[in-house]
Amino acid sequence: MKKIQKLKLDFEEDDSMDAIGISTSYSDFRLAWTLNHFFDWKFELCDNPLLVPDRKTKEERSFHYHHYVDYTEKMQLFLIKNKQEGKPLFEDFLQFDFVLFFKNNLSIELEQLLQLLRKLDPIIAAYRCSSNDFTVSSYLHFEGIYE
Repeated sequence: MKKIQKLKLDFEEDDSMDAIGISTSYSDFRLAWTLNHFFDWKFELCDNPLLVPDRKTKEERSFHYHHYVDYTEKMQLFLIKNKQEGKPLFEDFLQFDFVLFFKNNLSIELEQLLQLLRKLDPIIAAYRCSSNDFTVSSYLHFEGIYE
């Protein structure tokens, strides 16, 4: 009789999302419109804000964001303004005015997108990063359609 070997397969779901930090003087609505126009995306303001506790007071703060769902690619994009109501969300990256997150991205080449973003007039700088680079990464649970 053959000895049966058991294998344990451990499927850890990677919750990290690719991200691009953006520096610009535009407001969130104007940047969302610019990205919609240039890339043919359809960013919309999300009804439910992102809730993140303050590091010092532990009081929950809300951060509004824009989202776009590409139904053909089942990909989601989230655009969030770093500083809202006078307080930054990403305190470790104060140079970012916005962060653009990509969830389930299998179709957009981020290096090419970075080059295109840097050529847009309103964008001063754009840098690639990951949601894990931020100290608030455990709170980055955006409301989405494809979970």
